[in-house]
Amino acid sequence: MRYAFKQFVINPLKPVKQAGHIQQVDPVSEVHDDLHARVAILDDDTLIFVHVSCDLLGIRYDFEKELEKRLADKFDKPFHITVSCTHTHYAGDTTKEEYYNQLLEQVTEDIRSMELTETDRISVSYNMVPFDELGRSRISHYTAIVLLGLIRLFDGKDKEIAQFTFHNVHPTVLSASETHFFSAEWPGYVLKTLSDKHPDIFFTYLQGCSGDISTRFTRDGQDYDAIVKLGDKLVKKIEELRNEPVEKKPLKLDYDEEMIQCEHEFNEINFDEIPDYATPRELETIGYGKIVRARLKDQPEKWTKQVLLSKISLGPVSLVFSPNELFSKYLTYVDLSKALVVCYSNGYSPYVTPIDEKLLTYETFTDTLTKETKQKIIDVIRKYGNN
Repeated sequence: MRYAFKQFVINPLKPVKQAGHIQQVDPVSEVHDDLHARVAILDDDTLIFVHVSCDLLGIRYDFEKELEKRLADKFDKPFHITVSCTHTHYAGDTTKEEYYNQLLEQVTEDIRSMELTETDRISVSYNMVPFDELGRSRISHYTAIVLLGLIRLFDGKDKEIAQFTFHNVHPTVLSASETHFFSAEWPGYVLKTLSDKHPDIFFTYLQGCSGDISTRFTRDGQDYDAIVKLGDKLVKKIEELRNEPVEKKPLKLDYDEEMIQCEHEFNEINFDEIPDYATPRELETIGYGKIVRARLKDQPEKWTKQVLLSKISLGPVSLVFSPNELFSKYLTYVDLSKALVVCYSNGYSPYVTPIDEKLLTYETFTDTLTKETKQKIIDVIRKYGNN
């Protein structure tokens, strides 16, 4: 068996606009806290799995396929690459070709330079708890599922070498109109804090189904001090979870994937149905949603044509990867004792609201998938998350 881990900076080398809000239109160059890519390579002697986690809003699927093509001569057995993003709204916009190409060159060369460590055994542990101190449902009278999960890797049984942190809160604290710098938001702060505490362990991040979950009701401001306060809460909970006894099982990789063809519909939305209990913030975002929907309807070339769902089993736990910004209800389709759903992976696609609930929110306006397409997504998530 073999493994390798690496972290490197991916700050834009030239000014580019930020990625995450409709208000962000001007290029910026200032960096408040570095954006990183984090690479984990695992080899169980049958196949190799490469996970790349980037401090980005999202990046299109062909990035993943181009990496596989460029790295085809590096590995000596079948391999699969999955690229995930932490979904920070204050990263560079990867739809801009110059930054996209910078990322492609950097990630390719850094993976190519990684040397794998030989070991007799890699062990894996997994534990998970509900944890909503960073974020809760951002929709009035709607309940969200908020979880914290740790997947830890050990060289043999005792030496911890890596931790994958899973959480599913939308990482938005900073103000879109007042933030004129790049930032990895609280996922970046949390990973840096953990790395400082445990310098011999590699830390990376998995962003879960956070389409309906926000820091709106847990933050006490929209500056970096507010990020630190929330991040410290998560670090404290992670340390508590790390101190719990865990069962370690051998790493055993198993990969599968399925491409789903997407169908869309633009049903008319009755704005008279906006609920009386909608907050001013919800009304504001619904206004933005109207703009986004009108743009989307007029630009069919931007509709999601297909989504790739994939699964990597690590032995005791499986990760189901989806490009969509899924609502947390999609976590109910997997057995959470042995699987998690990771979003913003295998590309980047818009919100997907629950198949069986009628909601009038900002997210509704960018969710144009038909009920049949959503059911196909659910069926694959169920298949991958309950084996």
